[in-house]
Amino acid sequence: MVVWDPPIRDYQFLYHELLPAIETVQRLGYTDFDADFLDSLIEGWATHCEEVWLPINQLGDSEGLKFEDGKITMPQEFKDAYHQGIDEGWLSTTCDPEHGGMGVPLFFQAVTWAEFGTSACMALSVLPALSIGVYEVLVKHGRQDLIDHFATNMASGIWSGTMCLTEPHSGTDLGIIETKAIPQEDGSYRISGSKCFITYGEHDMAENIVHLVLAKAPGGGEGTRGISLFLVPKFLPDDWKSGGLDGISHSLSSEHNGVICSGTEEKMGLHASPTCVMSFEQSTGWLVGPLHGGMPLMFEMMNRERLATGLMGVGLAHAAYVNSLAWARERRQGRSLRGIQEPHEAADNILVHPDVRRMLLEAKVNNEGCRALAAWIGLLLDQMHSDDPEEAEMATALVALFTPIAKAHFTDLGCETCSTAMQVMGGAGYISEYGVEQFYRDVRISKIWEGTNGIQALDLAGRKITQDFGKNLRYLMWPLTEFIEENRDTPGMAEFNKPLHQGVRGLQQLTLLMIAEGMANPNFLAAGATDYCRYMSNILLGYMWAKMAKLSLEKKGDPFYDAKLASARFFFKRIFPETVGLAAKIQSGPKSLMDYPAEMF
Repeated sequence: MVVWDPPIRDYQFLYHELLPAIETVQRLGYTDFDADFLDSLIEGWATHCEEVWLPINQLGDSEGLKFEDGKITMPQEFKDAYHQGIDEGWLSTTCDPEHGGMGVPLFFQAVTWAEFGTSACMALSVLPALSIGVYEVLVKHGRQDLIDHFATNMASGIWSGTMCLTEPHSGTDLGIIETKAIPQEDGSYRISGSKCFITYGEHDMAENIVHLVLAKAPGGGEGTRGISLFLVPKFLPDDWKSGGLDGISHSLSSEHNGVICSGTEEKMGLHASPTCVMSFEQSTGWLVGPLHGGMPLMFEMMNRERLATGLMGVGLAHAAYVNSLAWARERRQGRSLRGIQEPHEAADNILVHPDVRRMLLEAKVNNEGCRALAAWIGLLLDQMHSDDPEEAEMATALVALFTPIAKAHFTDLGCETCSTAMQVMGGAGYISEYGVEQFYRDVRISKIWEGTNGIQALDLAGRKITQDFGKNLRYLMWPLTEFIEENRDTPGMAEFNKPLHQGVRGLQQLTLLMIAEGMANPNFLAAGATDYCRYMSNILLGYMWAKMAKLSLEKKGDPFYDAKLASARFFFKRIFPETVGLAAKIQSGPKSLMDYPAEMF
């Protein structure tokens, strides 16, 4: 039986104490959004996940989906759970009220919604996450008639959405895609081409599936400069008139719009999440955004999905930790190295063993550090829309810097933690009954989705730290150095502040090294990118843990804060020191990698 224990208290601590969440969003215009409403959202969503999503997770893994004659049939329990989410409004919390959404701040759905949904049933959670991404791009960049026709049903989940980038011959290199878009006299386009690895490209849970498709229209430049973005529904609206949209009816034609699923992949995990090969055969579509300007729009959606993918790492890591901890509390094996602890039992509880404690604490402390950083990023998403240009610029710069870190580091740790949780449980962790092996299989895709983690590291090291002459990094260094200076003499903070100070100085030096050496030898930057990404990630988690430690010092004696303080000490003593080894690897450069003869691999 899978244990599920959502970190409600942790989120209340983050939003009400560590971060000025309510104060910030009220200032941004959410005047009716208060602490009580936020708590009710967190608790209500946790209850829904536990009662509706969690019971179908293992069922979906074992039963999977059925593909026949171009159609995918989902388990009935998945359809029921999905539609209950629609009926209760949980799939549209951040959508505009005019489209039937709750209109709550972005941070709730981007962070807490994402973690709870993933930990309860990752295979189902990805569908509404993608659909909301399509909705946001459409509302921000689409023509008004497209918004009128599609936005309300997209917001609710009655219609779902996908993004179609990858083609069989082009993965990360989108500049060589071959899908074509031919303009028509009525302003629409005919889309023809093939896309692969399309999550929920076909299924029977929504009445319509709306695809955002990257394609090349005539007159574009070479590579990504010639790419445009098109909205292509599975079914055309019924009021389609000679190629145009008439009125705002939401009824659908019974005929396919030339959108065909030619197959679904057999995968290591996520057995109830369709991964489709999609063919567009003279499909009718409409341009979204400027002609030949599709890549920036798609990256808007991808960056939100990258944060969502990072939270998948956090969500499944938390689920794996909770289950391995529950197992460890009951398991007895061997005796403590310091002598028998429970003489009336046949063996001591395994929590007496240092290595078991190491594994569990690494999982717990990394999870909580990532969650804190994610909560900060979520709040920055709202601040990006501030009317204050300075605040919006700051938030935009930090989100750009943090997105590859959240995607790469959260999912790296998610995979490591799920593996560690299995190790804590021994053979029980490897069998299906306890659920942790499913978490491991499901979370593994997160390191690949939305651009592999190696690509994220290159994006961070090659673009985000140098963008606008280092503006992104300056916006990070200001709060880091200010916090360090403010707490230089704060009682009890030296054990956190000093290593953080050393790490930040190291980050500055490594950044200068990466830029200087990378200009002369791009392989230097590329060879060190992954280690640099992990180094910076540890600095950010160190910053969050130092802030949490400061709050906890002020409230010593309360078990919750005492646990936070102990976790902060563990982070700085047992996890943060890996930055020393990472720095050494970065400084070693690319020679040992690139001089290795290819024939010797």
